[in-house]
Amino acid sequence: MGNSPYTTLRICVNYRANEQLPSCAARGSRELLEALERGIEERGIPLKVDTVHCMGKCHLGPTMRLLPRGPYIMGASVDDVMEILDLLAKQDYDTLAKRFPLPAEEDAR
Repeated sequence: MGNSPYTTLRICVNYRANEQLPSCAARGSRELLEALERGIEERGIPLKVDTVHCMGKCHLGPTMRLLPRGPYIMGASVDDVMEILDLLAKQDYDTLAKRFPLPAEEDAR
């Protein structure tokens, strides 16, 4: 594989104390983070994993994004980790973005 255009996988770990509004952590992002960090390290995928406390899309989360300026990866769960790791290892970012898309109306924001 050639050099990846992306250096970082950013994952929202925001957890809202009240359950009136959705949050990425309440939707499993912290478990997703742990599994992805472990898998990225085990496979030697050259990505740094970075956490943030909001990317403004918790209602669609868990929210992840490849950086710099890469696609969002939306709504994945721990059950999807192996598929995500396979696609990251292959640098198949188009398939990854299509499999876990940011809805079009959100992309325009």
